[in-house]
Amino acid sequence: MINTAPRGGNAGGEVSYLRFCPRRFVFTRQRKIDQLRSCYVQLNAHDRQYRDAMLAYAYALKSGSADAEAAEVSSARRAQRDARAEAQLVASDAVLQIESHVNAQLTVAYRRLMGAAGQSDSSARQTQLSRVIELLDSIIGQQGHVRALMRLEVRAAQELPDWYNPEIGPPEHYQAGS
Repeated sequence: MINTAPRGGNAGGEVSYLRFCPRRFVFTRQRKIDQLRSCYVQLNAHDRQYRDAMLAYAYALKSGSADAEAAEVSSARRAQRDARAEAQLVASDAVLQIESHVNAQLTVAYRRLMGAAGQSDSSARQTQLSRVIELLDSIIGQQGHVRALMRLEVRAAQELPDWYNPEIGPPEHYQAGS
């Protein structure tokens, strides 16, 4: 079946018609993979950038100078949230499920980092910052699991690595209220 639809006016004021066939508008498998790849690259990069910005801020707070790093955390957080919003529309349920563990850890780390930044007692602040750094370091393994699944879905890998565990969840640090 061939349908026609108005295409818009041209310089002469005429309306031309575009002839299209519904099967032309069906995403090809490769186009879907390319769309996923683009989404996954952005999500992976922004998760890492957000984690790295928080880590830099935590170390800067430990040393006493952290103005530039605070702005970077804010910027990285916004970019990560935007990338995650796109992923929620494009990514597979499996990727979203395992990436949600990373996102939850990043959220807990952010809350703890902001709490430490506002801490006036130097000793308590140093202790809190050490915990934040430990939490941020623990996210690296979870990010590896997310990437492994992403690579499989975009056909950059033929199978999941032996170390992959779909049930990898947040360790003892994961407490939404913490």
